[in-house]
Amino acid sequence: MVKEYIVIAFTENQIGVLNRITALYLRRKINIESLKVSESSIRGISMFVISAFTTEEVIDKLVQQLRNIIEVIQVEYYSNDELITQEIALYKITSKIFRESGTVDMIIREWGARIIEMNPSFVVVEKTGAREEIENLRTELEERHLLTEFTRSGSVVLHREPFADKLADKL
Repeated sequence: MVKEYIVIAFTENQIGVLNRITALYLRRKINIESLKVSESSIRGISMFVISAFTTEEVIDKLVQQLRNIIEVIQVEYYSNDELITQEIALYKITSKIFRESGTVDMIIREWGARIIEMNPSFVVVEKTGAREEIENLRTELEERHLLTEFTRSGSVVLHREPFADKLADKL
């Protein structure tokens, strides 16, 4: 059954690692929904968070291949419920619509979003939450013809169980 899997890989911070990792997805014809690379809690170690829809059989084989990349220290795959996940999104709304419509302010408060920039041309609203919340706010703003631009971060994750000790043991 096809569902969303999140691969978390800890790697040495080296040139070309991103290319080698994404090439494995390409070879298996898996579309990456979101990709985030950042420094982990251990200096010099990068954390890749890659979200994709596929089957468990395919993701299991992919992770086995990822383990063969020399710079990869640890890699596992998870379903959404095994991790604490959040996304951040930015929504741009024209200032004219914002000034003329009290609805925008009401929507922002209703969704727990906040204004991070306001100028004569546009207003930027920030929302942090689950992917569904981010998409639902986007849909509401689009349906009301309020949204002029949109971007989101992709999943930012933490393990539900302590993980730093497991990673430190591999170093």
